[in-house]
Amino acid sequence: MRTLFVLFFSAITLSLNAQVEISGTVKNFSDSIFYITETGGFNNFTRVWRDNRTKVVVTKNKTFKVTIPEESIGGWYIKTEAGNQIFDLVKGKSLKLIVDFSQPNPIYAIGKNAGDFNFSAFLHDSIIKYYSEKNFFKNIRNKNIDSVLFYRKEFASYKMNLLKKYRSTHEMSDIYYNWLRSQYSYEPFERTLVENITNRDSLDNGTISKILEKGINDEFAALNTSEYNDLIDFYVASKLNRKSKKLTLTDRFNYVADSNMLSGSTKDVYLSRFMAWLIKKPDSVYNPLFKKYDQIVRNKKMKQLVTSRRNDYKNPKIASAISINSKSNSLIDIFKKYTGKVIYVDFWASWCVPCRVEMPNAAILKENLKGKNIVFLYLGYNDKEKAWTKARNQLEIVGEHYLLNEMMIKEADELFGINGIPHYAIIDKDGKIISKRADRPNDVYQELLRIIGK
Repeated sequence: MRTLFVLFFSAITLSLNAQVEISGTVKNFSDSIFYITETGGFNNFTRVWRDNRTKVVVTKNKTFKVTIPEESIGGWYIKTEAGNQIFDLVKGKSLKLIVDFSQPNPIYAIGKNAGDFNFSAFLHDSIIKYYSEKNFFKNIRNKNIDSVLFYRKEFASYKMNLLKKYRSTHEMSDIYYNWLRSQYSYEPFERTLVENITNRDSLDNGTISKILEKGINDEFAALNTSEYNDLIDFYVASKLNRKSKKLTLTDRFNYVADSNMLSGSTKDVYLSRFMAWLIKKPDSVYNPLFKKYDQIVRNKKMKQLVTSRRNDYKNPKIASAISINSKSNSLIDIFKKYTGKVIYVDFWASWCVPCRVEMPNAAILKENLKGKNIVFLYLGYNDKEKAWTKARNQLEIVGEHYLLNEMMIKEADELFGINGIPHYAIIDKDGKIISKRADRPNDVYQELLRIIGK
């Protein structure tokens, strides 16, 4: 109990500091609000998907002031007519912004910390030019790993040189500069692993060595670079699978915890990710491993994140959920039709390959919950009616279907914090949104069964 109290206190302290204060002026904008949204990606310590979204209210004087929750350094974006403008926010670095929506990339910073913020815009045009001139995407589709690594490392070197050039003429914080350097260093290997290698279990030692060229003992990267930690996950898996593919989860955790396979923050992050992954396991599995984890790992932030993950799973924050009965508009009216039933919402589109891949799993989920008090609601997101209807028929998707218009998409973005599809959500029988980002059909059965049974 004492440990949990200490972690809770630490969580309060960390959350107070984990923010970016932003103020600014808006030009050429007719609406009264816009959103600053995380670009996605996984939390470095827990691999939890980053999906925060903050509403920015514009005053009559065309000014705004907002606090963005950022625990370290992460990518964010705003929607523009030309697409999305992406930028990085650094924890604790306040910003003054000018947002001119008449420009393709409307946001730029002035004053303190502007050098960090404006780097993304500086990089953007050069990267687009590089892609075109170097045939980058064609080159990295090569099946030869040596060739792919060559082109990816060449690209990383190009970005590194741009970073140095930019820093020579702009003020840039050491933490952000080193964060970018570390990311560029490990990205070629992590991207090759994710995008070019289909069967990791069958890799020979030579290929594994090429993927792990940068080594496994980088203290800064462990604390700051998700690409590095993804490579560490791969390294451990390759080692343990060669030892025995029949090792249980407990065996795998204990082997890393008790051995010198990893050290320092690299070991701490690996064990934290492992514990975060175990949140749905029963107490009989989870608690003994957490006890050992608590003794080994000293990093309070990691412990706070792991503990929060488990607490959120065990005690869902239903009380603070948004009630769909509190408003009256087009998207809410759809939800109201199904009051009294649990609703599993699937935001999808005909053009979205991952959305289509999940549909067979959704069919299995529906069959397993047949006869239960649940409705499967499929909402077409940024799609054309003809293509959407054709895809529904091709995929034989059984359920309730609605094609969202532009206004309804904005409502969905605000209610559920959507920054990519497929996106799933759960609404309970009383009309409360109890999960704004639910698990995919293959993993959500037990949670739906529990909610239906309430």
